[in-house]
Amino acid sequence: MISLEGVVSRIRYFHGKKEYVLTDGKSDYAFYSDETIPQGAIIALEGDMGVEKIAAKKVSVLDGEKAKKTLDRVRANIASSADLPDSPSLLKDELTEKLWPLLKEAALEVLFAKKLGRSVLLRFHGDADGVCGAFALTGVLPCKAFQQNSAIYSVKDALRDMAMMGQESSPFVLLLDFGSSEGCREALDLLTAGGIDYLVIDHHPYGDSEKNNKKIVNPFSLSENVSKYTAGYLACEVAVACGFDIERARSLARIACSGDKSDILQSGPEDAKKAMVLDFLASHVSFGNNLDFYKKVMEKEELFRSIVLQADESIEEAAQKAIARMKKQEREDGRGLQIVVFSLEGIVKKGEWPPASKITTRVFDKLKDNAPLLCIGQTDRSLIMRLDDNAVAMGLSANGLAEKIKTSMADFVEGGGGHVKAGAIRVRKGFVKEVLNELIREAGGS
Repeated sequence: MISLEGVVSRIRYFHGKKEYVLTDGKSDYAFYSDETIPQGAIIALEGDMGVEKIAAKKVSVLDGEKAKKTLDRVRANIASSADLPDSPSLLKDELTEKLWPLLKEAALEVLFAKKLGRSVLLRFHGDADGVCGAFALTGVLPCKAFQQNSAIYSVKDALRDMAMMGQESSPFVLLLDFGSSEGCREALDLLTAGGIDYLVIDHHPYGDSEKNNKKIVNPFSLSENVSKYTAGYLACEVAVACGFDIERARSLARIACSGDKSDILQSGPEDAKKAMVLDFLASHVSFGNNLDFYKKVMEKEELFRSIVLQADESIEEAAQKAIARMKKQEREDGRGLQIVVFSLEGIVKKGEWPPASKITTRVFDKLKDNAPLLCIGQTDRSLIMRLDDNAVAMGLSANGLAEKIKTSMADFVEGGGGHVKAGAIRVRKGFVKEVLNELIREAGGS
């Protein structure tokens, strides 16, 4: 007779009979039982040991304090046997070394989810950064993966996911490249109240109430102006810690950084092309797209090259039109900040490529020289900002400007945010000129 306690991590059929796998965190045990046992159940098992499998005599589903102690013991066993690296694998600098304990904890959560057979839902932001991070995480963790085009995880999103995952065993929601902002707090609280665990890997500025949330991995928990440590890069570090191929992770991290204009890794022209194609594809697919679509396109060389040409030509054509409408002024304090504004109305079409952000970035890249530069792309409902390093050195921040405008013009602004060198402000219809003037004034123009 053998007695075990642990978690039912898998269920499979063998010769018409249900075969269960129990894990105690150190070893896995296959057993047969005529009882119906849900995956994820915490059980006590008694049975006879056969040649390869256990014939169950008694199975008791544990609950309450007994279940908690057993699960804690299983998790402790998994953690003690996990061969996690002592430091980041893809990039080693002062911030990543400080961030490593959080990344290591995230890696453990991924390993727990995998080892315990949890039902995992991954929602990744619809751009190159989010897609690359999702590629890495799904390489080590079986899960349902879907695209999220909004930067906000809303109450509606949480209710949808609760309906999808509520009946699953030990549900776990992973949010990648979004989820840190104040606008996501109510939805995350709703998941917790519904008994669904979650983990956020993000690199956007925190909401104040989320800075002590240990379920959010974000470089902003350690420092300011660190958005260049992209979510895709962070996800790749987590994936490598869990056993993902390091060279594949390095490639994905470079593409992720290229897509977000981050310089923490040495991305090349081919990485930029891949990031652009992923952004192009993401802009054309609907909410809920999964990763298979991206994989198929990236594997077809002729299709990939065709999209590169089409995407780049579209951005270039739109940028030339925007430059023709450009207005320029200098900051009054004599420090030489160039503020450039151009209208994108009639150039940008909702839901079509290229988006306002890509056009603004292309114009910005064309205008950059040694002088501090702030570019502002204007649509009828938004203001998109791009700042160079010299402007940042003057104390300017795109996210900081957005936050100030959100406060000073609360009745005219619907939202806004971003990174240090890139951000946007969402404006109520009919008030874009007023908000633009305030933004220029705040940045130091006339």
